[in-house]
Amino acid sequence: MLQHKILVIDDEPRMVDSLRTLLTMEGYQVVGEYDARKAVKKLEESDFDLVITDIKMPGVDGIDVLTRAHQKDPFMGVILITGYASLDSAKHAIDKGAFGYLTKPLEMDELKLVVAQSMGKRQIELERLKLLNELKVANETLELKLAQINALSAAGNLLAATIDLKEALTSILSLAIDVIGAKLGSVMILDREQNELYIGASCGLDDSVIRNTRMKLGSSISGFVAQSAQPLIIEDIERDARFARINLAKYESKSLISVPLKYKDQVFGVINLNNKVNGEPFTQDDLSMLVSLALPAAVAIDRANLIAEKTRTIGELRVLHNLAEKVSMLDDPNQIGQATFEGLQKLFDLKFIFWYDYIERGSLLQLEYHFGTMGKDKIPPNVMSVSLAQESITLSKDSDIKSVEKLLADAVSRFIECPDQCQLIPVSIFLKRALAGIAILGLPAEYEVSPSATELLVLALSQTAAIYQRQRAVLNATQLVTMGRLLADIGHDLKKPLTNLKGSVQIYKDKIEGKKAKEFFADAEKEVNRLSELVKEMVEFADPNKYQTRRVDIRDLLEKSLDILSSDLTNKNIEVAKSFPPALPPIMVNDREMYQVFVNIILNAVDSMEVGGRLGLRCDTVNEDARDWLRVQIMDNGCGISEENINRIFDRYFTTKQTGTGLGLAIVDRIISVHNGKIHVQSKVGEGTVFTIDLPV
Repeated sequence: MLQHKILVIDDEPRMVDSLRTLLTMEGYQVVGEYDARKAVKKLEESDFDLVITDIKMPGVDGIDVLTRAHQKDPFMGVILITGYASLDSAKHAIDKGAFGYLTKPLEMDELKLVVAQSMGKRQIELERLKLLNELKVANETLELKLAQINALSAAGNLLAATIDLKEALTSILSLAIDVIGAKLGSVMILDREQNELYIGASCGLDDSVIRNTRMKLGSSISGFVAQSAQPLIIEDIERDARFARINLAKYESKSLISVPLKYKDQVFGVINLNNKVNGEPFTQDDLSMLVSLALPAAVAIDRANLIAEKTRTIGELRVLHNLAEKVSMLDDPNQIGQATFEGLQKLFDLKFIFWYDYIERGSLLQLEYHFGTMGKDKIPPNVMSVSLAQESITLSKDSDIKSVEKLLADAVSRFIECPDQCQLIPVSIFLKRALAGIAILGLPAEYEVSPSATELLVLALSQTAAIYQRQRAVLNATQLVTMGRLLADIGHDLKKPLTNLKGSVQIYKDKIEGKKAKEFFADAEKEVNRLSELVKEMVEFADPNKYQTRRVDIRDLLEKSLDILSSDLTNKNIEVAKSFPPALPPIMVNDREMYQVFVNIILNAVDSMEVGGRLGLRCDTVNEDARDWLRVQIMDNGCGISEENINRIFDRYFTTKQTGTGLGLAIVDRIISVHNGKIHVQSKVGEGTVFTIDLPV
């Protein structure tokens, strides 16, 4: 196919280059020129279908170019562009014969549409000229040919003036019927999701036919044309074995023509004409005329689709904005869940939602909220939470995520009533490349979840999860500040009595003789010193800026922690197994803080074991999330931690010990966070617990 040739003139090279690239991608042959004088010379030496020129240029302006273009070729389209638009200049340009007048910065979709219209008009005008030349030898066809040209021109004008799709298609179809002389016709639009054609406009068809006609691609004449993207003419349907039975089952036709509605290499539907008024079969000239009218119809559908897509996108963004605004004012998970459910219902026919929070430390997915549930009153344990440790799932691969999604979907499907009436859609949400949670959504069984719908679901849920995480982080930070202030006050209050106690121990140690007394006072002094250190840590806890870091060998801190707790280990006859590689990279930490972390965790392990237990310490380097970490694991074979407690062990003031304060592991968690590290715990009741600490190398 011969490419349409376009001359682009602008003294701004970037504008010329941009338009050349855009229009070349649209299939046009484009010549660009920055110098208007040289452009005029090219205009005189070569043939062009269209000129796009800036108005204000040195030497020769756009109006001069317009005049010279029409002097050479009256049907050559000229589109004027300007960054200095005014009503007077626009009127002057139109009066001079400009096809288009566009303002900078250009809307590319508008430009492409105007270029297509200009090419269409030029095609019409050239066809008109051709017909007028042929008029000398075929005067008897003059009236028909002029009617055809007028119809094409009217279709082009109609496309520029009409936004309503049905009105535009009906008008174009009426033009085709009048010019070609058909009895009836239809424009069928392609529903890409259903892969079906439906009637978007018609002339001469019963309403019942319009309502009930839907054709799969390839299943009928229209389906064949849409699938093959080739026009079709059937002179006598009764003699065409391919379509006779198909056609007779729909409506009576003898002769017909069907043309695909193609634009930008896409098929948007077909236009059909059935039976000529004069009883004659359709001709190749009729088919050619219908092909010409198919382009504005295709452009109208494409434009309507674009408007519908933008309208839908605006609606979706409005829902997401309102959802984010509403969620940002809530802090209760159930209220957030209800707002999310109601927001998603405005986008989808959502029946219910189950949201599972991922608790990394416990390797657990915990049901945070559910709404619209079509199920029983009481949710069973297997729906409330899923332990990944028990299922031996590590989330290290995409297949692990799919396994967890299936696990949750299966649990929910057994809980809800009438599961056959809906489909369960699992959606995993990741924030900063880490799993935040998984939603199980209930949609009607017949609903087809397109990739764009999935993206919208992920966007909405990610937005809600991110806002909720930020709110929870702010709340935790507020609680942490409050606790820090409280600890600082308590620490200051404890300093004086501890100092007095320490002085008393030292005095009585020197006064009271005896081996047992010396051992007693030595232990007492050791514990008082330990308490003093703890109080000091409590005071410093309120001011993290005081911490200083240095490079240390983590093995030294572990050995020091074991040494301070040696008497506890000995008293319980606990065996210690160490697995330290000969070389480990030193890391930047606050050694006192990290020492406190190890002491707290090891002490908890000792408390959890009976006499004769086993404590394991392991160090190694690992690479995860595209960075290197030093991993420390502390393992015991003690009583373990229950599922309902494992996700709370790092909460402030939570403890299962009668004499515990609930601050030990909260401090551990805070210290690891300050060091940009990660801490994770795995535990089984009756088998033991493993604390895994990752610190950046």
